[in-house]
Amino acid sequence: MTDRLLVLVRHGQSDWNLKNLFTGWRDIGLTEQGIKEAREAGRKLKAQGLKFDVAFTSALVRARS
Repeated sequence: MTDRLLVLVRHGQSDWNLKNLFTGWRDIGLTEQGIKEAREAGRKLKAQGLKFDVAFTSALVRARS
């Protein structure tokens, strides 16, 4: 059997996270801190040398920032 790896990454801080509000399906953007967190997550994944065959994401803007 081939080794498989599932990688789950949550978005960074959103405007509503900062205000302690539940976001749900509301399309709320990221704060500057959230953008920094997302970029750092990408750098860490790249540093691990991971190669992805398939990737899925939410259609919400905070998941694609």
